[in-house]
Amino acid sequence: MVPEGLVRALDGFEAVLAAVPPDRWLSPSPCEGWSAADVAGHVIAGLMAVRARAAGRPLPESEPDRREAAGEDPAATWRAVRGDMIAALTPEALARPVELALGVEVTLNEWLRQYPLELLVHTWDLGRATGQPVVLDPDLVGPALETAGRFAAQGRAAGMLGPERAVPDGADDQARLLALFGRDPAWG
Repeated sequence: MVPEGLVRALDGFEAVLAAVPPDRWLSPSPCEGWSAADVAGHVIAGLMAVRARAAGRPLPESEPDRREAAGEDPAATWRAVRGDMIAALTPEALARPVELALGVEVTLNEWLRQYPLELLVHTWDLGRATGQPVVLDPDLVGPALETAGRFAAQGRAAGMLGPERAVPDGADDQARLLALFGRDPAWG
């Protein structure tokens, strides 16, 4: 069974993606040097990687071009790729072992239980780039923050994350998650 948290995070990203005004795809995002289209393409490429892992295929040597992955209509591309990915997540595929970038091996199902972290941060990135206020699902943010806390130092050492940002005392979990991933929660 596809993890519920993953489905909820996919739904959240899709809601922000579907609301992007047509003239905002080239707007800068909180990901330095990335536009809204780049963020969408990166997340779409991530779903393509999940589909490849589900099929037991090797991952590409490098990330595909983000704008190409987004296509001419990122929302339509997303819906097609999401549908293909979900269809590939059979019980057999979910039990398949996968090696993560940091050298850890887990089942695809275990990895996908942590994947909302990626989707949540990029949902916020896309929303901020396109002028949308984004309040992430707090039931997903708490566990994502816990996961991020375990892996952030390794991700930062591997060049996958920017430096952690300071947040004021009493900051909520969403702000703390974004700051841990090098985002300024007040960006934009």
